Amino acid sequence: MDIYRTEVEKYKTHLVTKVTLVNDNGVSISCLTMGATWQEFSVPQADGSKKNLLLSFDKPADYYANGLCTCQSIGRVAGRIKDGRFRLDGKEIQLPQNEKGNCLHGGPHGFNHTNWKYTTSRNDSSVSVIFQQKIRQAIDGFPGDILATVIYTLDNSNRVTIAYSALGGEVDTLFNPTCHVYFNLSNRQDLSTHSLQINSDGYLETDDELIPTGRVKDVEASPYDFRKMKNLQVAIAENHGFDDAFVVNGPGKATMPIAVLRDDESGDQVTIDSDRNGLVMYTMHEIEPGIYFSRDNGKEAIGGEGIALEAQTLPDAINQANFGDIVLPCQGKKTYRIQFAYDNVLPKE
Repeated sequence: MDIYRTEVEKYKTHLVTKVTLVNDNGVSISCLTMGATWQEFSVPQADGSKKNLLLSFDKPADYYANGLCTCQSIGRVAGRIKDGRFRLDGKEIQLPQNEKGNCLHGGPHGFNHTNWKYTTSRNDSSVSVIFQQKIRQAIDGFPGDILATVIYTLDNSNRVTIAYSALGGEVDTLFNPTCHVYFNLSNRQDLSTHSLQINSDGYLETDDELIPTGRVKDVEASPYDFRKMKNLQVAIAENHGFDDAFVVNGPGKATMPIAVLRDDESGDQVTIDSDRNGLVMYTMHEIEPGIYFSRDNGKEAIGGEGIALEAQTLPDAINQANFGDIVLPCQGKKTYRIQFAYDNVLPKE
């Protein structure tokens, strides 16, 4: 087990450090202090090379040149809060609005805009990088100050576990973070060789601004039925792309992984587990021009090149009954975990 640290560049006033964790199997992950960003998930290939399963950029500044929030930590609250408004403790709270009058992904000064302090740790079977920062109401606009922690752990079973924790301050506030991770498990600029399974019977109905209406729709006989593995590219074409929240960990499903993503060509597979009730799937079917991912060797990014799979409590939960509790009580603590397990499922010769 190894840990490496490299000072990457100065972004605005922030000196950004890259921390790389390597396990005994040659699998490695790299994270950036800026945005507590998951930059690399590199796995050995049969020819001796390594493949990064994530969409990423070489320089920290490139992550902020577009609106994709690529593989960054998102908080205090992932997804949209309608009108940036909610009631808490009998008070009407107004948050910063950064997308069509709504508050998206923690607003304009959320977790992904923070340069996090870090430490590292290791034991016989895993290595970790621990990001921590005091998140202040004066900066992000959410009620109260909190102490937030993001821990990435890589173990010798080729599992990456992300743990998000927060200690509450003097008032109640909200906490529903995620990693906005984008995958492409192939060497192609599309998802044509990918299959996806999501253990979900229902997805959220949304309005024209992607705000949940409160209604859960059945996936049966719809493009949203991923209960069995199916080709992702075909599903994307059938539905003209996805930007949707699936209900996971429902009755009878809590012991199952919430999703499995596989590249049928290489056999590389990622299995996702979460302790929360939502999985947002975004297929980046429409992207702005001028985006160049590291993996593409100078070619411009293509719409539909990757898929974001964001495990969280269902979006706009604070304004929707029965979507889940995202209130962090004053002086309280909450911890959530997401796990990504890598395997290659091709038959061994």
